[in-house]
Amino acid sequence: MLKLENKRLLDCAEMMRESNLSAAERTAADIGTDHGFLAAYLVTEGICGRVYASDINPLPLESARRTVRENALENKIEVLLSDGLENLPEKGITDVICAGMGGELIIKIISSREWVKRTALILQPMTKADALRKWLFDNGFFVARENACRDGKFVYTIIKAEFAPQKIDYPCSQRYLALGRIGSDTADERDYICITAKRLRRAAQGMLKGQSDHKKAGELLELAEQLELEVKQ
Repeated sequence: MLKLENKRLLDCAEMMRESNLSAAERTAADIGTDHGFLAAYLVTEGICGRVYASDINPLPLESARRTVRENALENKIEVLLSDGLENLPEKGITDVICAGMGGELIIKIISSREWVKRTALILQPMTKADALRKWLFDNGFFVARENACRDGKFVYTIIKAEFAPQKIDYPCSQRYLALGRIGSDTADERDYICITAKRLRRAAQGMLKGQSDHKKAGELLELAEQLELEVKQ
């Protein structure tokens, strides 16, 4: 059995287990697949029946092909060179995964094809999570779930979303932009909240020193204080 060591990718896979579709009905697209470990894990664990493992760079794809060969998954994983969703088929994909890249790049990828609205999205931004959350909200994508995940010394967010504007029942508030739908039940979630609060404080202090928008700085400080209280409760 293939073992997935990367905690971020493992949590992405675990979030994908929550589906009304059977494995046979699910075809995932792992964008930026790198070594192909997540794609291989999804099929060997029975989460997806088929996966497209794509990357924009030829070198990682060779590693992905090796992973596929070593695990005898040639009939379940198709490895292909693609700039985002460019070379993927328009029909048949039920899940799109974008993990380990910046939030702005994820936006560029998922906004490039209309058929993404028919899929479930698993998104793990390394940066600019706030920009990604705003884009999802503005474009009618409902965030069904968001988890914090510690991987080494960093804590990341993993977002599960779908195009369902009628389901959006939360405001695009400053808290949503900063934390999304992350709660404070787990240690990873509390760590993520603390890290976010510190980042907001630093940003506000920088604004005050630079004689920039004092009103905005005050709002950021207020939000930081609210988040710190959430963790203490």
